[in-house]
Amino acid sequence: MTYAKHLAKNDHVDSFNVQLEPFEYEWASHVGTRRYIENWRKKDAPYYKKELMEDDRTAQVAAAVCELAVAKATNNYWSGHVWAADLHNVYKNKISDVGENIEVRRVRTGETAAVRKRDLGKGLILFVAKAIMPELRQVEIWGQIDYDKGWAIGEPAHYSPDDTRLVHRNQLKILDWPLLEERLRWWKRV
Repeated sequence: MTYAKHLAKNDHVDSFNVQLEPFEYEWASHVGTRRYIENWRKKDAPYYKKELMEDDRTAQVAAAVCELAVAKATNNYWSGHVWAADLHNVYKNKISDVGENIEVRRVRTGETAAVRKRDLGKGLILFVAKAIMPELRQVEIWGQIDYDKGWAIGEPAHYSPDDTRLVHRNQLKILDWPLLEERLRWWKRV
């Protein structure tokens, strides 16, 4: 079910759940596992605290599941991209998580999502989603925000205050049709 169909049936929602079909779950799991494998030798950012994090394999699969769920909800293409760690800099600014300009942040325990300074000025839309554990077959989409607006209203992150801001769940819109119509390039071609 897409956002539009769901919202046509509901007066108010503060999140939106997407159930993955078995074949969707299988593909997202494959993509997440491949990303995990490609990152085996990659060092974590200095502010990562392993003792507070889940294992990388679960995190990568959950992130891929969230990306696929957002693609399904917005009726957008998901490439399920995977590349070798040494090619990350080649592709990271060329391919969005979903469609042509959607970035997806997966949250696990908190109520905030990261907005990174390096991605400002690119016309991105940030979607925030939470994969439902332990099965990871259902995703709760918390909402969306214009990426640059998220930076403007977000709070500096304690772990990287100059480069990362955190937007709170209550700052997201579950569906912003004017933003989608303006920013999703596929919409204008239809």
